[in-house]
Amino acid sequence: MAKIRKIMAASATRRAPRFQRTGRALAVGTTATACLALMSGVAEAKSWGTYAMENIYGQKVGTAKFVANGDKLTVCDTRADSYAPKVKVYRYSDKKLVWTVTANLGKGWCVTSSKNLGERTKYEFWNSGNEMNQLLSVTTAGAS
Repeated sequence: MAKIRKIMAASATRRAPRFQRTGRALAVGTTATACLALMSGVAEAKSWGTYAMENIYGQKVGTAKFVANGDKLTVCDTRADSYAPKVKVYRYSDKKLVWTVTANLGKGWCVTSSKNLGERTKYEFWNSGNEMNQLLSVTTAGAS
């Protein structure tokens, strides 16, 4: 019986073969990396719309929609009034104009444009133009 205990004690203190130690180290490293990735979040822009655009008199003049996949902004004219609905995009931090999309083809027509927006940057989308000034959305193009 004492001999069996001695053998069991010796095997318990023996080190695992090198490939087993390497496998354990890889498993621990992979698990740590996965946890870090989950905590940091996934970068994705925030889609919004379709929002009704109004002039200063409350009349609907167009629509706007932003699709995050490809950073596509679509502006549509819904009123025959000789005005072209326009969306201006400003960087939130310094209010710098970075993009303008104008539906200038007349009532019933839409204009779609794409621009590569910075991934963790916040933007303001404004309905802008003659007799129009309306904040449509404040969006972070990236993880929030």
